[in-house]
Amino acid sequence: MGQLIACAAAEGILLASDSRAEFFEPGGEERFITVERLLPVAAHAVVGSAGALEGHDLCRDFAAFAKDEGLKDIDALMDAAMPFFAGRYDEVLRKMCEKLPVDPLHNMYLVLAGYRVKTPDHPARLFIIWNRPKPPKIEFNQVTNIFTLPRRMGLEFKLNQMVAQKAPLAEIAGVAKAAMDKLAGQDEYIGPPFHFLTITAAGVKEV
Repeated sequence: MGQLIACAAAEGILLASDSRAEFFEPGGEERFITVERLLPVAAHAVVGSAGALEGHDLCRDFAAFAKDEGLKDIDALMDAAMPFFAGRYDEVLRKMCEKLPVDPLHNMYLVLAGYRVKTPDHPARLFIIWNRPKPPKIEFNQVTNIFTLPRRMGLEFKLNQMVAQKAPLAEIAGVAKAAMDKLAGQDEYIGPPFHFLTITAAGVKEV
């Protein structure tokens, strides 16, 4: 499954992820591999994945597509993301079926986060994209401040409090780092290396 944490504050956005993903051999055997779940797609935007490993491949392809098309603004990226992911998802399912029958609980979650320089009074944008077994196969929703996947309600509550108190991103990152370490100790499907990115007016930065 992996772990994603996204938090939009007044200063910008914090994104956090682990790097452990499940990989199934042709015979059905499971093993863990390391993937980089957070990928910059522009100077002020990042795409990330959780859930099925194929989501990482879609994010990587979208990052390359955005670069080729010269997409930089988060709103333009979101407008392009929905048709891109919807079109590519059918290809992903076909490739998966060539190896093993697709699990009906096969879940893929993507986050597209960006800082909109043109609106500094409300710069943060968080979009969550996920798959469904029935049409429409890809849906999305804009998140106001906080999103975790798998959902961590206690962490979300704490981060919401910090956002309300206008805590700096450095403090929010510290809480996310402590949470990621704790979760990794409780869940074998979450593992290092952990990545923490901020998106601010200065761009994308690892912290």
